[in-house]
Amino acid sequence: MRETDEFSSVFRFRCVCALPGLDLLAAPNGLEYPRLGLIVPKKIIPTAVARNRIKRLIRESFRLNQNELIGLDLVARVKAKIDEADLVNVLHPGLKRCRSLVVSRAKSTPSINSGKP
Repeated sequence: MRETDEFSSVFRFRCVCALPGLDLLAAPNGLEYPRLGLIVPKKIIPTAVARNRIKRLIRESFRLNQNELIGLDLVARVKAKIDEADLVNVLHPGLKRCRSLVVSRAKSTPSINSGKP
């Protein structure tokens, strides 16, 4: 995901999985594949090397779990400094929990694309 509108639709859906050090926001995307957006603020992770390492770890976890995340837009937003080992251990179960929350929420709310052609 790269466009502001794509990120905005995920934020509007308001399905957040709070994990230690980061939030996973998710929304159904109506596509046959999952998409990932990353927010790693310079204020929280000051060095580019550390920011890029965190992004690589999140992308790899997403890649390994993408078969379970079909039809989702995910945004990973780093909110505090997190150790790389902790990040890896937290992401896998966090992605699964996020998927189940979106599925249950999507069943209880009307379609977010209902007004669009």
